[in-house]
Amino acid sequence: MQQREMGLPIDPVLAQDPELQTCLERLKTQAPNLFDVTQEHFRQSEHERSLVFNGYWFTVVYDLLRQWSDRAEIIDWKTYLSPKTLTYLQRDWQTRLYLYVLVETTGLQPSQVTMTYWFVRARNPETSALEPQQVRISYSEDNHTQTRHDLARLTNQLTHLLATNGLFPQRPIGDPKCDDCPFAIRCQRGIAQTKDTADLSSLEAIEEVVF
Repeated sequence: MQQREMGLPIDPVLAQDPELQTCLERLKTQAPNLFDVTQEHFRQSEHERSLVFNGYWFTVVYDLLRQWSDRAEIIDWKTYLSPKTLTYLQRDWQTRLYLYVLVETTGLQPSQVTMTYWFVRARNPETSALEPQQVRISYSEDNHTQTRHDLARLTNQLTHLLATNGLFPQRPIGDPKCDDCPFAIRCQRGIAQTKDTADLSSLEAIEEVVF
């Protein structure tokens, strides 16, 4: 999608991946408005924005940002086979931070921004046919205030832990959330906890190899 937005040829890529080609064709058919640039004032893929909050630097990268004179929409492409629910996505920090940063770095009000997740590999459960699905999330002043409050609380907690060399809080061992956490291996949780680790010798015990 980034190559397409940049005007680069994508046919060679699609030719090597029939499923990807089908996904894109179905997306064009189901949501032609996604590719309609009429009256858009700004449109950019992999759009990056940064915000300094409470002494911390936050950076977000939008898969696609579309902006008109009176509103803006964040598009995020997902390839999950099973789309996430609206409730899950509303609570997810990607959603919350993306919307918060956009409001804080533009003149737009919370009610003027939305975020849409497109699950491009979703399938019809009855026919198994590829049918891209979307989850559109609106935003409000209450949402914005709550995110600001939560960010302040979490960053204050982090500042305190860093200043006192305190132990960072962890999920309890066996917590199912660790199973799909991308950082579980760093704290030996989830799948990383059950994997065998190699018993490496110290450097002093390794004989020198002479060439």
